[in-house]
Amino acid sequence: MSDGGVQKLSEMEVFTSNKHKDSQMAFEISPSYGGSSELSPSVILLVDDDPDVRLLTRTFLEHEGYSVFSSGDVERAAQIFRSVPQIDLVVTDLYMPGQSGMELARELKAMRRDVPVLLISGGGLEDGQVAGLREQGWSFLAKPFRLPELLATVHRILAPVEAQRWREAKQGVAVDGLLARHHE
Repeated sequence: MSDGGVQKLSEMEVFTSNKHKDSQMAFEISPSYGGSSELSPSVILLVDDDPDVRLLTRTFLEHEGYSVFSSGDVERAAQIFRSVPQIDLVVTDLYMPGQSGMELARELKAMRRDVPVLLISGGGLEDGQVAGLREQGWSFLAKPFRLPELLATVHRILAPVEAQRWREAKQGVAVDGLLARHHE
């Protein structure tokens, strides 16, 4: 339902979102993706081979206002990343069949060095391994995680990106205002 352009969701609707599916390969795009507002939501690529984790995480992030592309496999995730230059954050499971999330992260970083990556895993990583990942500049969150913990981590990672987007939008508004006054 809509009220002045703002969509209101009941509690039930939050957990049963509409999904746009690619007819050839399994991936999903948030309904909010593609808007032209100056302060568009950050775009997240979520990669996890567990469909339940992927659905719950995706639904939660969308409910928090993010646009989310999701995939259950590394190959398709790389295709999405190549075709969507607006991706602000990659959240990937570390252990998946075939290629690992770490291999995906390195591949995507080779394409775009500045893209932040959050590695998630329920696999048995020891404290030393987690510390090693963090020392190498990787963000890491152990599964099972609480959704507020995921949100806090995503906010922390995306804060610089969103601050830059806000500054650019603010500058654009100021320039537009000056141009409008100049043409009066």
